[in-house]
Formats: sequence, structure tokens, C-alpha cells
Amino acid sequence: MSGTTVSGSSVPNNWSGTSGATPVFASLFTTAPFVTVVSGNGNSTIPGAVEFTSANSTATVSASAVADVSGGSNNLTLANPSTVFGAPNDTISAAGAATLFGSHTGTTSFAFTGDNSSVTGGDGTTIGTSSGANSTLVGGTGNNFFSVTGANSVAVAGPGPGVTGISELGSTGPEEIATNPNGTSGPLVAFLGSGADTVLASGGASTIVGGTGPDVFGFIKSSSGGSEVILNFTKNDTFAFKGVTITSEDVGSFGGLLSDEIKLSDGTSVTLVGVDHKLFSS
Repeated sequence: MSGTTVSGSSVPNNWSGTSGATPVFASLFTTAPFVTVVSGNGNSTIPGAVEFTSANSTATVSASAVADVSGGSNNLTLANPSTVFGAPNDTISAAGAATLFGSHTGTTSFAFTGDNSSVTGGDGTTIGTSSGANSTLVGGTGNNFFSVTGANSVAVAGPGPGVTGISELGSTGPEEIATNPNGTSGPLVAFLGSGADTVLASGGASTIVGGTGPDVFGFIKSSSGGSEVILNFTKNDTFAFKGVTITSEDVGSFGGLLSDEIKLSDGTSVTLVGVDHKLFSS
């Protein structure tokens, strides 16, 4: 793979970032020894930050930072821990720790097996799997679908309007899932695994399918309230409240099933589907 070396702290002439991308990329240059503009298929073992300019390519990159400024649809394998700014329809793979920022359009796919990885979705769709421990996955404004199996990982709903979907069905946990109590969370759909998982919810609308482990459903005071629908709530699961109290509780119908309907003091509603009695009041 060939390229042109550009001196540090300067932005290449062919870089025309949008939506605030230029300052982000410039900050990378100031901390890297140099930036290399890379094109074509093959391998790159260049240190520092790399600007990838070819679309529809397959490459293995060994750089501390990679920004795909091409038309996208690249298949990139990270040979060492790296930060990646994806392009539309890229597929990113990494065995070590990786940090990924999803694209503004299209679909960014990833498969990370290293511990301490991080994914932040963009305006487009972000989808992939994280099997390393201590990973952090944060949804973007687009649709996000994360499969999490590494223990002690955290998955957070994006600001919306896109949906954040989280599957922990292959996880023995423990894992943590959260919405934003500031009320900027988009819709969240999550399937818990067999570990002792924790769900922190208030802002936004979420649907949670409980796992087989002893799960904790925590509610933090929200600025605008929210709604949470919980399926497969069992006697091994527990509730936790911070800054909120229960203001009402009734048994109603949800999808034709008797369900416990709880209202909290910040306006949040909680529905326990299939629970045909009140848990907190007679």
C-alpha cells in the first residue's frame, strides 16, 4: 500500500471535512508524528494517523488512528489498538482494543473481540458484535444494533430518533444497560442474558426482555420522565430507585395480558407485562 506523508499538525489539502470533522481530524494530527494518505488494497504498517482514501477496498491497517474519507464500503482489519472514523458501509474488524465512530450515512458494521473497546454510533446505522470484556457501546442518532457478550460491558441508548437495539442473549454477564435521565434518549430495545445484569432507565422509551439471571432495574429521576416495558420479570429480579417515588400502581392490560402498571414521581411509567398483581401496594 503506497501513500504520501504529510507533516504533522497540518490538514492534507484533499481533506474537506463537514459537520465539524476538520477540527477533530486536526486534533489527531497534533498528537501523531505524521499522517499518511493511504489508498488501494493491501497492508499498511504506518504509525500515527492514517487517512484512508480508497473506496471498495480490503486492507489491514496498523495505525493508531484511521479516518476513512473515501466513498466507503471498505473492509478494514485493525492490526493493533486504534481509533477509527468510519465511512458509509464500512466493515471494521479488530482483535485488540478498538474505538469506532460510526458514519453519518449508510451502515457501519463492526466485529471487535478485544477488551476495552468502544463504539459510538453516528447518524447512519451502526451494527456489530463486541465479545471483549469492559466494552462501551453508545448509540447514535441513527439506528444501532449491538450484540454484547463480553463481561462488565456498558451499552447506552442513543439520543434518537433512531432505535438502539441491544442483545445480551449470548452473555453470562454481568452487563449494564442505560438510557439517559436527561431525556435525550431514543427508543431502546434490549434482551438480557444469563448474568446479573443492571438496567438504568428513566428518560426515553425502552422495552426490556429480562434474562435468566437476577437482574436489577434501576430508576433515576429524569428531567422529562419516560416509559419502560419489562417482559419476563421474575421473583429473582429487583427494583432500585434514586430521587423518585412510586405515586400510583394499578393492574391493567398490555397486549391482552394482565400487567402491573407503576407510575413514578418524575412522570416515568413502568409496565411489568404478565405480572397480574401489584408488587408494591395492596
